[in-house]
Amino acid sequence: MTKVGPGWETRDKAQREASDGRAQRMLDAAPGLLCVVDMTERRLTAHNAALARALGCTGEELSVRGVEALSARIHPDDLAGLAAHAERLKAARDGEVVEGELRARGIDGSELRLAVRAQVFTRSGDGAAREIFLSAEDVTERRRREQRLHRSEALLATFCDHAPVLLYAKDREGTFLLVSRSLEEIVGAARGSMLGKTDRDFFPPEVAAIYNDIDELVRKNGTPFESEDPVPHPEGERTFYTIKFPVWGEGIPDGAMAGVSVDITRVKAAEREREAARDELIAAQQDTIRELVTPLLPIAEGVLVMPLIGFFDSARAGRIIETLLQGVERHSARIAIIDITGVKAVDAQVAGMLVQVARAVGLLGAEVVLTGIQPAIARTLVELDIDLRGLITEGTLQGGIAYALKRR
Repeated sequence: MTKVGPGWETRDKAQREASDGRAQRMLDAAPGLLCVVDMTERRLTAHNAALARALGCTGEELSVRGVEALSARIHPDDLAGLAAHAERLKAARDGEVVEGELRARGIDGSELRLAVRAQVFTRSGDGAAREIFLSAEDVTERRRREQRLHRSEALLATFCDHAPVLLYAKDREGTFLLVSRSLEEIVGAARGSMLGKTDRDFFPPEVAAIYNDIDELVRKNGTPFESEDPVPHPEGERTFYTIKFPVWGEGIPDGAMAGVSVDITRVKAAEREREAARDELIAAQQDTIRELVTPLLPIAEGVLVMPLIGFFDSARAGRIIETLLQGVERHSARIAIIDITGVKAVDAQVAGMLVQVARAVGLLGAEVVLTGIQPAIARTLVELDIDLRGLITEGTLQGGIAYALKRR
């Protein structure tokens, strides 16, 4: 029999306490929520400081009412599931881990999500599970991020299914990473069949080449690019307003780009209609202006008067001749009075126009009466040696009308 020296019991107790203290410090240093539950006595035989902080208890309180404190924090709907896991542990083998997730209430009243792992820690003499080791990790924020991600994915999928615009994203090689249902319908592709393919699989080579050149420009410059793109369609070519832009972020391959295209075919058609209507309006306005600047007044049967004012250029001279000839023909006029009282000056161009008018009207069987010649204009006509033969002249408009009425 081995002899044991005096004080061995004291030394053994100190060693055990030192070992227990070391184990507790190791538990307290762990970031997760840890505890050992005696399933027979329904109490905590060990726990760490993180669990006490999560429950808002002191270590002593947790040791006394640990299982009760844990149960009070767990969501009522998850207690039944926790009991089912405990039953599974009774038949579990050593080292077998039972995992689950439950909802718990934090000390501030907020709901927490805990990922729990449990395994048999000790067994009784008959081999039944006596103590279980529980570890829990707060995955609340992780689950929230996952929920936000799932929500974003669901919203994006909904937009891609129902948005009337074309949405798409491509990698550096032009392979589609994202395609809206509207784009699939445009090219006649089945749902999801464009993913992993390129423009060359759905568009004529020349069209696909244009799209590829623009994509490369976006990647090279790293800035958005706007354009109007023609897109072949069974019902006729459509025009789309497109903005393409580079995309980057976690999980997105380098050189990726995305685009949004809006069908503006009807807008462009409406623009063309507005432009045509505007051109018609401008033409009508110009006709009205021409009538105002070259008025033609029938004053008696077979007699027309055209009063002229201001200055002349070749365009206006041409309009005067055209208007007068059309008026003579339309009214079957025999005499056309041109009154130049309001004309500021006469040069060779204006004088030549008057001679042309007289000759043209004469070809229609009518004669021209020129009235309102001012002294300065008469002197200019003489100096220019203008041949006014074929023109009847009267000093005033009144005299010209009197002459016309008498001739009629």
